[in-house]
Amino acid sequence: MYRHLIAAALLVVLAACQLPKDPENTTDTVQGAVLKVGALQDPLPDQDLQAVTLIAAALDAEIEWHRENPHQMLDALEGGDLHLLAGGIPKDSPLTEHTGMTNPIGYVTVGADRPERVLLLRRGENRFLMRSNMALRPLTREAQE
Repeated sequence: MYRHLIAAALLVVLAACQLPKDPENTTDTVQGAVLKVGALQDPLPDQDLQAVTLIAAALDAEIEWHRENPHQMLDALEGGDLHLLAGGIPKDSPLTEHTGMTNPIGYVTVGADRPERVLLLRRGENRFLMRSNMALRPLTREAQE
């Protein structure tokens, strides 16, 4: 009886290893290769730079920076030609309607407001989002304090 229970538990654990998924394979594409990042500000704020560096280190990836028109970079993100967008992005930005976003990594000042700051990634790439958020834990803890 215990063998069947252990075998069933092992099957559940093995099946769970495949979740969450990246429909477009972002994690596999970036792992050990290149993390393509669109920088919306030049120079990139230290908080965003630190966040991108943490994600790249967690995925053993080199960072390839892109600085173009923000609309072009958003299109590139949605199409998979970029993996992240960084640069003082407020959590309540209209851009977040078209993308996925990381957990907050701090705050950004927008006029008199101080919304939480996030990085953007391709919508639906849930394993990449999970790996990114795991890498960002040191920043997200600070952001909650």
